[in-house]
Amino acid sequence: MAERAGRDNNIDLSELDNASNVLLLVPSLGNQGREASLTLLTRTPPGETNVLSVTYTDTAQEWVDFWDDFVNTEPIRGGVVDIGQQDGGVDDPVWAVKTVENPSDLTGIGIELSELLQTMARAAPDSEEIAFSFDSITSLLQYADLQRAFRFLHVVTGRVKTVDGTGYYRIDPDAHDRQTLATLKGLFDAVVDVDEDDNWEIQQ
Repeated sequence: MAERAGRDNNIDLSELDNASNVLLLVPSLGNQGREASLTLLTRTPPGETNVLSVTYTDTAQEWVDFWDDFVNTEPIRGGVVDIGQQDGGVDDPVWAVKTVENPSDLTGIGIELSELLQTMARAAPDSEEIAFSFDSITSLLQYADLQRAFRFLHVVTGRVKTVDGTGYYRIDPDAHDRQTLATLKGLFDAVVDVDEDDNWEIQQ
């Protein structure tokens, strides 16, 4: 069953309640992808949520600034794994930042991500949520072939599930062929498709 939605007409994302890992298909142009990711990350109130992001496309400070502008409130705890950037600092103690300078170092990315996830899981009582954003698979596939990326994402999705978190993984569907998208979809519990007009379709 699919539903149509858009940010301006009261998105109902309740179909994702039982999904641990969600593939987000959204164009890369402009801020639409970032806004869609943050819409999903804030399905639960930020004041009840630990928020973690892996970003290839922004510095940690840029990502946090975009969060602040879009959400206008801090999460309980925040974390950013900053990929391929030199300036990894964030002037806000709520946000822990890890930097991996080599975008091809999937082992290093996995280690830093796992450490932040485990730190949040240990600190978070049952009343708190853990929400994770991966930005983006399209960027990942610039540094790893599909087979290697699939294995990496298989490990990441498993770790998110282990800590009872919810992960959202952005990809630009226009940048990949159907076979690549079909292969990747097998890793996820649900798919959210956002078109250029901000119409949302949720597929289980």
